[in-house]
Amino acid sequence: MVLAGLSASRGLRAQQPDTLRDTLPAIVVSATRAERPLSRTAAAVATVTRADISAARPTWGLDEALGGVPGVIDINRYNFSLDQRLSIRGFGARAAFAVRGVKILVDGIPQSLPDGQGQLTNIDLSEVDHIEVERGSASALFGNATGGVISIWTDPTAPAPLTEDARVVAGQFDGGRTWSKWSSSTRARVGEGSVMLTASRLSYQGERDHSAADQRDLNARLHLPLSDGWSVAAVAAYGDDPRADNPGALTSAEMHANPDSAAPANLSRDAGKAVSQGQGGVTVRRAFANGGEADATVYGFTRDLNNPQTFAFIRLKRFDYGARFTAAEPFALGAFPQVTTFGVDFQRLRDDRVNFNYVGATATADTSRQLDQLEHVTEVGPFVQSAVTLTPRLTTTAGLRYDWVSFQVDDRLVDSIKALTNPIYLNDSGRRLMRSLSGSLGAGFAPSEQLTLYGNVGSSFETPTTTELANRPDTVGGFNPALQPQRAWNYELGARGEPDPRVRWSAAVFQADVKDELVPFQEPTSPQRVFYRNAGAARHRGLELSADATPVPGLRVGVTYTYSHFRYVSYQFTVGPNTYVLDGRPVAGVPDHWLRALLSLHPWGTRSAWMELETLHSSSQLLSDTLATRAGGWWRSDLRVGWGGDVGGVRLDPFFAIENLFNHRYVASVTPNAAAGRYYEPAPGRSFYLGVELH
Repeated sequence: MVLAGLSASRGLRAQQPDTLRDTLPAIVVSATRAERPLSRTAAAVATVTRADISAARPTWGLDEALGGVPGVIDINRYNFSLDQRLSIRGFGARAAFAVRGVKILVDGIPQSLPDGQGQLTNIDLSEVDHIEVERGSASALFGNATGGVISIWTDPTAPAPLTEDARVVAGQFDGGRTWSKWSSSTRARVGEGSVMLTASRLSYQGERDHSAADQRDLNARLHLPLSDGWSVAAVAAYGDDPRADNPGALTSAEMHANPDSAAPANLSRDAGKAVSQGQGGVTVRRAFANGGEADATVYGFTRDLNNPQTFAFIRLKRFDYGARFTAAEPFALGAFPQVTTFGVDFQRLRDDRVNFNYVGATATADTSRQLDQLEHVTEVGPFVQSAVTLTPRLTTTAGLRYDWVSFQVDDRLVDSIKALTNPIYLNDSGRRLMRSLSGSLGAGFAPSEQLTLYGNVGSSFETPTTTELANRPDTVGGFNPALQPQRAWNYELGARGEPDPRVRWSAAVFQADVKDELVPFQEPTSPQRVFYRNAGAARHRGLELSADATPVPGLRVGVTYTYSHFRYVSYQFTVGPNTYVLDGRPVAGVPDHWLRALLSLHPWGTRSAWMELETLHSSSQLLSDTLATRAGGWWRSDLRVGWGGDVGGVRLDPFFAIENLFNHRYVASVTPNAAAGRYYEPAPGRSFYLGVELH
């Protein structure tokens, strides 16, 4: 796809709930980090403002913020050990934990690793100013990302010498268990620039058994303008999550007997994780008088994980670092204005991984090791993009990127067991090299200021992650030699318009022809461990619609709809004596229909009070590639009310909310192709919370 950074201009200010939009602000997007009007952008883009991210929401995860973006299905597992199940146009739906297939950035710093795995552990929505989303292939600029890009921006701008925002929320589930979260953000001037420091803590019991979590985050942001167009931005983050229990998926019988229960094996092994991590990065930027700019970023990331699973106890020490350079230069291409953006990404990951077999109730002795290896992943990706303005209303964009991704594993288990002179221990060290050339071509046509038409075509690729390569059905060490990267050709046509300052809409149709789609499955001999294989070919087709309107002052209506028609084109595999031919069969784990409706109201005469009703709907979804088992469709409605005003010179915003207002019991997330029928991750029943924000 043709977009590298997408979004509303960072100058847009966040809106408080009591300042409901009477008109929708104009949007400027940033193509390859060069600001460009939305009418000149040939891709499906969306921007989520602060008012839609944190206003009267729990701020647990991105599902709260991305419900209004078509094509994005972000499902809360209510399991902080696994992260949310996030996919764009079906890419990423395979993830057993964390995020796959979607590039995640926070203030320009990658949260995605060079193997394509992204994590959301240290993202605190209470400090986020806006989120930029590009749907569709981003490989031509970001490499290992088939689904798109989610770019999260905080706002360190200090409107006064010193400001303080505080937020406290507490809630209770239907079963009586509670949760609470507090956060504090302090902003201050630093010369001509600003600094922001945010601290937060979530204490979560969870409605399901064995689903408690404790998350503690500390983040710092600095922005400092320098002379002659130079500026520097620095970020630092530390997260300490000493507890994140994993209740596991349930069978149908267990779910109907008690949807709040946990899987027996998860209880006996105390499944979950304890993790601490730190991250830092610095970006130096130079803006030139001719409108061009250049920036260079260096960053580093460390993670220490203890992860008891049902099949093994995993210890992981991770170190990741990288650098990025990007430059955008405008110049004329004959009679046509043109902007060329070029750059290179470098990222290297080092994972020190040890898996322990369970011996009795513990898994800590060296003699119980089942896997001990050092894994390295290195990615290098140069890219270039050119945007040419052929007429005042027609712009074309073309991009090209080459990615070189090297996986290397050093088996240390065999070295430590050589003294046993046992020939069954083989050296599983090895290397996998995955390379790809990705391109994109798009055109945007704006027949008027109120309407934009666009189309694009592009190729994309996505490598397996180190975990997916290391999880081998034959249970030996090293990387799976049979697992190949997933590749796709992507096609899109779209339109968006703003016929009135109070109305904005968008529509897009797309098709992705996918080769070697990465498909998850489980083995009966190793339940709850997820393995992967390649499907021969699949086709993703879909329709995305959204509309947002303020028909009268004080009333806002928003609707988002996603239709997904994902089918295998050519896919067969053999298990034991059975050969399965799945040509034409739906891809498991993705609902065909996804709908979100939002109604916001400021009653007449009470401009400080507000009410918001949000409804989500998912159709049923297939749970297995080979069986007819389905998870039923569901509806859920959330009601939020609040008030905003000044009390003694302090901005005060109390709020109250009821989630799952009509107490529907439903399956929030699923585990496709699970063994022993453990497909289901139930959602909580009715719950409520109340909170207050101080500014």
